[in-house]
Amino acid sequence: IRIVGLRLARQLNNVDTLAVVAELVDDPSSQVRRECGVALNGHTSPQAIALWAKLAARHDGNDRWYLEALGIAADGQWNRFFDAWLEKAGDDWRHPAGRDIVWRSRADKALPLLAELIKTSPPEEHPRYFRAFDFHTENPEMKKLSLESLLQK
Repeated sequence: IRIVGLRLARQLNNVDTLAVVAELVDDPSSQVRRECGVALNGHTSPQAIALWAKLAARHDGNDRWYLEALGIAADGQWNRFFDAWLEKAGDDWRHPAGRDIVWRSRADKALPLLAELIKTSPPEEHPRYFRAFDFHTENPEMKKLSLESLLQK
């Protein structure tokens, strides 16, 4: 019912979607929180960024659809959203759920983190992180520098 309510709020012009998301961002259901992520798509306000960072911090590393909802929410503004999450996460980005967000991110700051993950992760995880570089198209110079850093000892 909460998901349907949020979807209805997105369709109605006279409802503040961000206010509804703010009410649901701490919902115990990951399904509701996924819908919150999708509802943030296209919102550029500081409130939307803070809500996304809060949702990203709740990612447990076990729900691929939750991760995709975060990606939909941040589409077109990854740098701003990722910066807010990274500030909130601190060194926790190294945990499995944080590594998922780095992998899914298209933010410039994710590029050196991907390189670091390749340097420090088991070899069986390397293809996943190398493949993530293919989706970074906005900053080819940073991408090149991050990949070149893998050649240095």
